[in-house]
Amino acid sequence: MKIAVLGTGMVGHALATRCAGLGHTVMMGARVRDNVHAARWAQTHESQSGTFADAAAFGDLVVFATLGSATLEAAALAGAKALAGKVVLDVSNPLDFSNGFPPSLLSEHANTTSAGEALQAALPQSRVVKALNTMNCDVMVDPTRIPGDHDVFLCGNDTDAKTDVTTLLSQFGWAAPIDLGPIEASRGLEGLMLFWLRLYGVIGHTDFNYNIVVAPAA
Repeated sequence: MKIAVLGTGMVGHALATRCAGLGHTVMMGARVRDNVHAARWAQTHESQSGTFADAAAFGDLVVFATLGSATLEAAALAGAKALAGKVVLDVSNPLDFSNGFPPSLLSEHANTTSAGEALQAALPQSRVVKALNTMNCDVMVDPTRIPGDHDVFLCGNDTDAKTDVTTLLSQFGWAAPIDLGPIEASRGLEGLMLFWLRLYGVIGHTDFNYNIVVAPAA
């Protein structure tokens, strides 16, 4: 599969590297074509790099691994036309660090809406799926870093798109993603990152995750 990863930070590098290692054809997208981080990654992994627009046109599945505060700008630069009909995997979190750590959620993407919903609204002809935003990027691509059972969640409006994302997640090593329903469930998933950051402060490292334990039916 052709996979575009928009974003050149730790999350983008982790996802692009894992996808390339699985045999997918990957392009890393950045704001500008000569972004040094994207170009270096592409050279190292015998892959491609380009602008957000280049990557959006290239990918069959497009991953938004940008800062949550920059997701909508990245969508505009990528172009709704290039992303029309495609599966868009949103792993971003709309965190506001303007008052230091721990952050809050950006007010425009909190409580009664979410960044996932905003991205779907900005890309009405795309099929947005929210997933992987509730954990560290190393765990995203290698759940075996944490022993035992633990969970990944997803949500989105398109069943086939969620099936495609579930297939990719299974390649990463996730056996049974929990489908939370339509894209509005992004509100809970993005809010969960605030709790994750508090746990990080207590645990002191990022190799942890959630395990949802359900009582057997009566």
